[in-house]
Amino acid sequence: MPDLALAGERLIASVENARAPFTVNYTAISTNTPGTPVTTETAWISTPAITFLPGRSYRLTIKGLLTPTAASSEGRIRVHRDTVSGATLYDSFRITTPSSGANYGFEFSNLISNNGSSAVSAVLVGTVSRDSGTATYSVASSATHVAYLHTEDFGPASDFPGATPL
Repeated sequence: MPDLALAGERLIASVENARAPFTVNYTAISTNTPGTPVTTETAWISTPAITFLPGRSYRLTIKGLLTPTAASSEGRIRVHRDTVSGATLYDSFRITTPSSGANYGFEFSNLISNNGSSAVSAVLVGTVSRDSGTATYSVASSATHVAYLHTEDFGPASDFPGATPL
């Protein structure tokens, strides 16, 4: 997947369309998730298996509405590799939700890289949990306000040495 067109090189659609960033996977939900009343992480979205090519960086973007059932609580959104207990690829840390029943929008991005020499196939799992307080948390979503996990090829891994390793 070329990132540059070199001087004198002919640009064709396949070259132009492969330039980063481009979508590798977009998984969306359009219905509310069941609530999680505990501090244990609960999966609310999972992608199909995605192939992460060697030497490439990827941008993960996770977006939705965090909804608590009690005021003055804190929730957390994470993205893991393969399972709820897999390697953490993104962690929002604490999201303060001062009011009960309100929707709190979130949108987070993180860069990950496959620094290995071979392709990696992995499922991405978005989770929600409660960090403090008494709220039960769910991710709200509808046909007009979808929650999603978007994965984009973002370019050569060497361009992003601080990216989270896959």
